Amino acid sequence: MKNARIIFTKDGPARYISHLDLNRVMLRAVGKSGLNVWRTEGFNQHAYITFALPLSLGFSSDCESMDFRLMDDGEDMSAVPDRLNACLPEGIRVLGCAEAVRKPADIASASYDIRLEAVNDGEISDIEIYNKLREFLALPEIIVTKKTKKGSKEVDLREYILSCEPDESGEARLSLTLPAGGSLNINPALFVTALSEFAGAELYADIARTGIFTQSGADFV
Repeated sequence: MKNARIIFTKDGPARYISHLDLNRVMLRAVGKSGLNVWRTEGFNQHAYITFALPLSLGFSSDCESMDFRLMDDGEDMSAVPDRLNACLPEGIRVLGCAEAVRKPADIASASYDIRLEAVNDGEISDIEIYNKLREFLALPEIIVTKKTKKGSKEVDLREYILSCEPDESGEARLSLTLPAGGSLNINPALFVTALSEFAGAELYADIARTGIFTQSGADFV
């Protein structure tokens, strides 16, 4: 028996599949694929699968991961993507499969590509959003309200922005890296909400997760 990890995309209509529904989709795909995986015991037996860092509803990603155990040590991992893709819906595609090495507890940060636009046409242009973003990033502190399991608290988002690079073409687009993982997880939606309030305009954000990293900065996957 060996631990396997697949890397998959979640895009298009699939970005609106909740994590609970994604779990069901993957269980069904694993079952239909015929892969010999370790299953839970008891009355309602099913393949045991885990996800390292569940994606927020509405986000897309090309770096999602799912772990499971292959019962046969001789199983050809290179064939796993095709077997699963034949059973998956549009927007979810397995890119690769390899033996899992790093643990989910090793995750420390995640990067995102964020494209912004005004919700109301004509309220604010792309170049104005770009300029407001530059001013926003120059603020000495960015106070936001973060929801936790124990309630809500105010935090300085400025302290948690690991990197932020606006698109130099002047488009309303940026690359953002924030803490992620079990010990500290900052949702990029907090950043967008704070920026909207600063800009005085309601902004829509198309958010795509582009990478998941360990404390040393290495790719988790």
